[in-house]
Amino acid sequence: MATPGIFRNVNIIKELNPASSNQIIELYQPGWLNSLDIVANAKYSGFITCLRLTIDISSINELEPVASDILADDETITANGKATFQGNQKKCLSFYMRTNDIPLIKVVDIYLFNQRPYYYVDVLKYFTSSSTLDIAPDTQICVQVRDVGNGLLQNNDRVFLLGTVIEESPIYDQSVLNVE
Repeated sequence: MATPGIFRNVNIIKELNPASSNQIIELYQPGWLNSLDIVANAKYSGFITCLRLTIDISSINELEPVASDILADDETITANGKATFQGNQKKCLSFYMRTNDIPLIKVVDIYLFNQRPYYYVDVLKYFTSSSTLDIAPDTQICVQVRDVGNGLLQNNDRVFLLGTVIEESPIYDQSVLNVE
């Protein structure tokens, strides 16, 4: 028999804008059940099933990609990709993780470009190769806007972080499940 548990769905919704400056912001940490839930003060772990960015950056020049011919060899395509990255203005969003025992560790830098009108980036694939990211109860995912030569978010720049999480808290007391 499977261990019974309490499950809930949680959304991750954060907006980063010029007011976010370059502070480290907690994006997600599994929560506590509140005192009115089935079991008071139980601790959750989380299974992030979706995490993506919606990027709307207008304070830098619009992205100008270096095009590759459809029949170009791999070296040419790689060189054109590097030229596109290096030749365009960008901003940076850094993701970190930490636990109660481990300080902030950088997971990934995601560079933000001005692609009109806006675009999406799937962030989950930078944390794991599977379809969910399992987060222990004491783990936090944090995010920070960093200056990489073009300033922080300015004017009407906005980055939305949107995600879904299934949180689980095990129940070990069978009498709790026998609610009448």
